Amino acid sequence: MLHSPAIPDPCQREVLNAYTIGIMDVGACAARLVDRARDRNARRIAALDRYVEGWAEADVDKILYATGPGYRFTDPLVGSFSGRLLYEYFGELQCRFSRAGAIAKRDLAFFLCGPMEHVRGLRFWREAPSVGLTGVAEIQVGERGVVAERVAYDGNLASDLLRRAVQ
Repeated sequence: MLHSPAIPDPCQREVLNAYTIGIMDVGACAARLVDRARDRNARRIAALDRYVEGWAEADVDKILYATGPGYRFTDPLVGSFSGRLLYEYFGELQCRFSRAGAIAKRDLAFFLCGPMEHVRGLRFWREAPSVGLTGVAEIQVGERGVVAERVAYDGNLASDLLRRAVQ
């Protein structure tokens, strides 16, 4: 007589009270939120990895593939560049450093080490060993990729060369 009307069946939804159902619904909703956050974080990490790899290879296409809408790159010694204008940044670097001697595109590879958490995003140590530039980069990653990077260089011979090239 397991299914006697006097003994409720615990497997039937009617015998579960509203509080229990609410907890089950909240638990399922929380699990979906955690899954979405994990997926969003994984997308951001993948975009950041592609971005860092693109700079290490001086590959503008790879860098741009990792960026999101409204991407802006700012180098205070060279200028501010958005989207496809990043090609001009590499061209300007090559032009300025070529004044001191021949330089190939691969010499403009930047290695970003980090990240270290920072107030406005992520901070990386940034170095282009072939041309002698060292400094930091602050990178912001959005839902659809890297949205901004701002660099600052240490005061050294290479950054002085960039600064003087403008004058």
